[in-house]
Amino acid sequence: MYTRELQNIVEKYGLKIHLFADDTQIYTSFIPDTYNMALATLQKCMLEIKQWMKTNYLKLNTGKAEVIILRNKADKSPNPTSIILEPGEDPIIPSIEAKIESVARNLAIWFDSTLSMSAYISEIVQACNIQLINLWRIAKKLPKQLKIKLVHALVHSRLDYGNALLYGATKQDLARLQKIQNSAVRFIYGTRKRRGVTQMRKELHFLPVDIRIRFKLCLMTYKCLNGLAPSYLRDLVPLRKPKKRTHRANSDSTLLQRSYRHKYSSTTKAFSICAPKLWNELPRVIGEAGSIDIFKKRLKTHLFDSAYE
Repeated sequence: MYTRELQNIVEKYGLKIHLFADDTQIYTSFIPDTYNMALATLQKCMLEIKQWMKTNYLKLNTGKAEVIILRNKADKSPNPTSIILEPGEDPIIPSIEAKIESVARNLAIWFDSTLSMSAYISEIVQACNIQLINLWRIAKKLPKQLKIKLVHALVHSRLDYGNALLYGATKQDLARLQKIQNSAVRFIYGTRKRRGVTQMRKELHFLPVDIRIRFKLCLMTYKCLNGLAPSYLRDLVPLRKPKKRTHRANSDSTLLQRSYRHKYSSTTKAFSICAPKLWNELPRVIGEAGSIDIFKKRLKTHLFDSAYE
């Protein structure tokens, strides 16, 4: 396809790219001391992309370009307010700049500069509350089974979308999401009273929000180990290399290689860190499931029992 040339341009500058049907993402990593060099490289790449698009009778829509710098909370160095995507050709035509955002949208998920995911959680809470308000208006006319289906379609679908990115979120943010699920459970049972919903969730076989996040990560890991995930994810979860002399409990060939040294606490959110940790904690019989359906059934049973024991 013609976009292959675009990928070659980006890779020529040492940057990385993800191509989607209606979106293109260019990204790179750098340390604070090399910021100016990374910015200059990005600007050169954007200029060549603009020229390539002009040659192919396409238009670079700089008005929709979003730029975000992801950083650790401990990094207190000042951020620039914008970067130049296209310098002006003469004094009359001004340069085209892109504002550096504190929050940017990526595939319907909102990312903030420290990857706390608080902005995305706020969007989920707002969207789910609107759905629940509308559902309560017709609650008396709906049977219980239909209510359950509506909760899955309108509430759980939003809670589960991209929830693997919420691993390591603060207890306060996870509590906000759990309140949404609790409200959905009360809608199903038709009670607005402030009564405990744990038993009602158990009767409905609903996994709590934090357990649903673990379920998604374990499912992604299973897909990686069985060739059902993209290569850029499979490469992040290598199997642990067997040792010549080791304890019997550590000789399981299904265990993943773990990294125990982390400079920042936020590093534990990375898929390459949290996936091996969660996977190695699973009983061996779950990881050895012969199909994805069997794996999901065993995994949910295990997580359900641990959540409501």
